Amino acid sequence: MRRFRFRLERVLRYRETREQIAYRAVQEAARQRAQLQEQIRALTEQMRQLAGATLHPAEWAHRERTLEALQTRLQRLQDTLPLLIEQESHAREVYLQARREREALTQLRIRAYEQHQQEMNRLFQNAIDEAAVYAYQRRLSEDPATGAGD
Repeated sequence: MRRFRFRLERVLRYRETREQIAYRAVQEAARQRAQLQEQIRALTEQMRQLAGATLHPAEWAHRERTLEALQTRLQRLQDTLPLLIEQESHAREVYLQARREREALTQLRIRAYEQHQQEMNRLFQNAIDEAAVYAYQRRLSEDPATGAGD
């Protein structure tokens, strides 16, 4: 019997690879977003602690300059966050599209395999039927008395 061969196997493997790459891109974008959110949280906490600290009047100017620098850095991070969120969303869309394309080919492969199995079963059944007919005919030719009653 012949083996099953899906004629679009290379395309399927290519789409699986594209899906894996897109999935890794989503993971990386999510990691970058989470890392930025953690930096924002840590910077906010640092600013809160610095603002609440008790200092001598001579250190107030230094604290204010430090808070202004931290506020500027915080604002840059917060401005970057929407870009990373958009980047993650785009990566997720690309992944979902790649997944749909791969799933469509996977379904085609499943249907083609089922058709192959049906064809093989049909051929196998035909071979069995031919063997049975051949055996019956051989028995008839070997024993003429058995065939006389039919």
